[in-house]
Amino acid sequence: MNQKLTLLEFQKRFQSEADCHQALLEVRWPGGFICPKCEHDCGYFLNNRPVIQCAVCRHQASVTAGTIFHKTRIPLTIWFWIIYLVAQDKGGASASRLAKQLDMHYDTVWNILHKIREAMSKREEKTVLDGLLEVDQAFFGRAATAKKPNKANNQSMALVMVERLGKRAGRMAISVISSASRDSLKAILSKKILPEQRIRSDGYSANYVMRSMGHDLDAKKRSGERGSRELPWVHISISLAKRFLLGTYHGVSKKYLQRYLQEFCYRFNRRAAGNAIFSRLLHACILANPVTYADVSR
Repeated sequence: MNQKLTLLEFQKRFQSEADCHQALLEVRWPGGFICPKCEHDCGYFLNNRPVIQCAVCRHQASVTAGTIFHKTRIPLTIWFWIIYLVAQDKGGASASRLAKQLDMHYDTVWNILHKIREAMSKREEKTVLDGLLEVDQAFFGRAATAKKPNKANNQSMALVMVERLGKRAGRMAISVISSASRDSLKAILSKKILPEQRIRSDGYSANYVMRSMGHDLDAKKRSGERGSRELPWVHISISLAKRFLLGTYHGVSKKYLQRYLQEFCYRFNRRAAGNAIFSRLLHACILANPVTYADVSR
């Protein structure tokens, strides 16, 4: 599924629950329905319900089971609208704004949005970077002031990694870390970067763990104008991520920071997809495992 849909095309294609059920069917069984019990390839929907009954053994298979739509009481048409609006808004969609637009309760929209972000996060967990990389640490969250000294408790450190493709940036990954220790950096780098890559970073002592991991490390003190010149893409990415968090969400708490950063990376890494990003996000939501309210609020 990689279709580019304009607003009018989206409205035309997903007018009813049956249209949404069909979309779920096409993603879950791209080669056509196969009964999970008898493996027969003939089935039919039951009265516009998200259930397909096998024409042979009568087994009923739900098209929403095993997805983030599992046991939802919200119409799929609403789900699809929210996914579309989230996908099309480069700056992200806030729960308060969508609640007003769709005349829904804030908590309901908040829950749906975090389930969508969880689907984005699962996709981004698979992102592994390679080639020439720029790596740096950044703080997210409001800093302390003389009037509000406790604000420092809302700051979190993150490791920002960006592929450098000549005059443009490639993919990126951002991981919240408890500290800038060598152990913390190594745990993240081993998951997000392929072995033996070229890495350019600042001269922070913990960064030298990259060399011990077999990477070709160029680490120097790069601050101010020199940092912007020699590590341009990671600095631009950090600035864009902070603007993303403050512009739409007016800042987020430590508790949910990683999920919002994963949303930012998901959008950044698919910035060339255009209107096709809805199809990709819908695909991610359908293939994501069920997520409960307890899961997203933890």
